[in-house]
Amino acid sequence: MTKPKSNSKIIFVIFITVFIDLLGVGLIIPVLAPLLLANKSGIFPLNSDFALRTIIFGILLSSYSFAQFFSNPIVGALSDRFGRRKVLLYSLVGTIVGYTLLTAGIYASSLLLVFIGRILPGLASGNLTIAYSSLADVSEPSNKQKNFGLIGMAFGLGFVIGPFVGGQLSNPKLLPFLGYDTPFIAASILAVFNLILAYKFFPETLKEQRVHKLSFLTGIQNIKRAFTIPSLRTLFFVVFVNNFGFAFFTQFFIVLLLQKYNYQQENIGMIYGYLGIWVAISQGLILRPLSNRMEPSKIALWTFPLIVISLIILLIPDNPVYLYAIIPLLSFSYSSANSSIQTVISNLADNSTQGEIMGISSSMNALSQAAPALIGGGIVAAHLSYPILLGAVCALIAWIMFIRVYHSQLKHQHKNV
Repeated sequence: MTKPKSNSKIIFVIFITVFIDLLGVGLIIPVLAPLLLANKSGIFPLNSDFALRTIIFGILLSSYSFAQFFSNPIVGALSDRFGRRKVLLYSLVGTIVGYTLLTAGIYASSLLLVFIGRILPGLASGNLTIAYSSLADVSEPSNKQKNFGLIGMAFGLGFVIGPFVGGQLSNPKLLPFLGYDTPFIAASILAVFNLILAYKFFPETLKEQRVHKLSFLTGIQNIKRAFTIPSLRTLFFVVFVNNFGFAFFTQFFIVLLLQKYNYQQENIGMIYGYLGIWVAISQGLILRPLSNRMEPSKIALWTFPLIVISLIILLIPDNPVYLYAIIPLLSFSYSSANSSIQTVISNLADNSTQGEIMGISSSMNALSQAAPALIGGGIVAAHLSYPILLGAVCALIAWIMFIRVYHSQLKHQHKNV
């Protein structure tokens, strides 16, 4: 593989590719919950049991994440073997097909097509895995934290514009032809546009090919392997527990907004867009300069407890306007902790195994997203606050575990002095 000529240009192209991909993902966020939980959606018969709807909603969310769990490590390994660019292009094609089938499922009121259209993008996903691997290819340890922060910034920007636009695109009060299908049509168009851009401009960053054994069970094997790497197993556990808990918030906060505050999809889009604004601000304007002053491990050490605090106080307000004062703290704390942990893991990994390690990390993340979605439907049916409280408990456990890693690193450094 040839060495890239301009790392700054490559980083910009990676940023744009991730941003457009996550913009498409953001478009459908305000729609998925109302699509299944609102009587007017047509997916379920009128006056279907709410608990049944929330359970199926959770299964739908988990189907995407379980598909990611099985496919992402394969994507990471394939990108180590065949190159980042080629695998990314195939991934985007699968995303287009999935969005198209999901849209057809809405038109046909077919829950089966909706599930297939949700699973296919999960199987085809891996864009973030490729992005992290590409950035690792062109980054030095000294600037990897900053570059990984750009992924978080693209993630935030995608969720600034995506949910807001998706909420408006599904609002028939603006235009009578708008509905639940419109954001999925827009997401399909964006995926086609992203495929064209990636084909023309996304460079190959892999410098040395590495062949890994491929298996559909690699995700399960990765979970086992994650806990057999002495230098990384505790960190992988921290990633899993933290993302497991935060997934309860991201996936079922919408249900709380629907039931407690009577939010519609346009309101949901606005509040998730606001959350995205603060993720982007945190990653682009706070974390990047902060990383010049503090090591990634120390940033994670101080931001984990802020996740716990912000999730707990999120449940207090009866007036939704107060949520807008709490969300900035939550956005900063989670995005900073997550980006810092990813940097620590990447720094501890060998350069030749970045794709494999990012694939393992993605497996942990996908499983941590799938499990809460699978069980969260029943939990939120029992009480609206339970998923968010579980998120706070998980963040506390992750913090305690990371404290052990942090102090172990300090002892190791002192021994080497």
